[in-house]
Amino acid sequence: MEKNLKISIIGGGSWGTTLSAMLAEKGYIIKLWVRNESTYNEIKKYRKNKKYTSNLELPANVKPFLNKKEALNNTDLIIFAVPSHTLRSIIKSFYNELLCNCNKIKAIINVAKGFETGTNLRLSQVMQQCVPEDLKSKIVILSGPNIALEVANKLPSVTVISSLNVKLLNYLQPIISTDYFRVYTNIDIIGVEVSGAVKNIIAIASGISDSLGYGANTKASLVTRGLYELSKFGTNLGANPQTFAGAAGMGDLVATCISRNSRNREVGERLGSGEKINEILSSMFMIAEGVKTTKAVYEIAKIKNIDVPITNCVYEIIYNNLDPIKSVNILMKRKFKSEV
Repeated sequence: MEKNLKISIIGGGSWGTTLSAMLAEKGYIIKLWVRNESTYNEIKKYRKNKKYTSNLELPANVKPFLNKKEALNNTDLIIFAVPSHTLRSIIKSFYNELLCNCNKIKAIINVAKGFETGTNLRLSQVMQQCVPEDLKSKIVILSGPNIALEVANKLPSVTVISSLNVKLLNYLQPIISTDYFRVYTNIDIIGVEVSGAVKNIIAIASGISDSLGYGANTKASLVTRGLYELSKFGTNLGANPQTFAGAAGMGDLVATCISRNSRNREVGERLGSGEKINEILSSMFMIAEGVKTTKAVYEIAKIKNIDVPITNCVYEIIYNNLDPIKSVNILMKRKFKSEV
């Protein structure tokens, strides 16, 4: 382990705060940038961020910051843990600090999952457009079956880091790994990103299924056909099909579809019970990325002529008020076909 490694985590939500605690326990110096003064003061005084991580106690080497310059000054690694739709604006707001620290920064890691609203770009593509030139080869994606609450409680989990820079992945692997958080590497950045984004759509569908009272057969059907849909969509974008059978693909899909702590599955449950999407989102203080991802994947699939029936149904339920029961009929009455 590198002594005195400095890691800046941008974003004090559930995942950013959890990662700060986990990495601080390894002895690293963690700079946690938060948006508001109340969160800053709570961490400084009580070593907690109760809104997002309840009673998780943050080690003394987690230092909260409001000032962007101080948060990035002399840092070795940067982790962006902000919602996908804010990633571009947040990176731009840190641009000068990134530029000043280019030579020191070894990697810039994104842990959000989704596509950018409007452009429908993958998040690594957004980063490529926003970061200084010297950092473009240092972009890394972290994705996997990582429910933040379970990681905070030190329950065993695996994750995947992805980049085209193999040396960088090999450098980061032992730095991020812990006794309960095992890191694998994968150079298929398209497949890893698509998996992390699209699985949230299938999780919404799974929540709808649960709310309608369907059983294990239905859930298994959704997960397996969802994996097929995810794989087909990803390979059309240039991903390696093997990625979808791994932790970033199947692993993350299963976790998000079955976990009671999955925000996207919760959205589906509430849609299935008759609530409208605006009511649901206005009552949630944490982001359910699958809602915006559904629109992005729907639009990309239309342009590229990719058949995504589950996504289409979730889109119609969210954006056109399709009755969830009718969506089941649509899926079950599709034209007969071979499974593979």
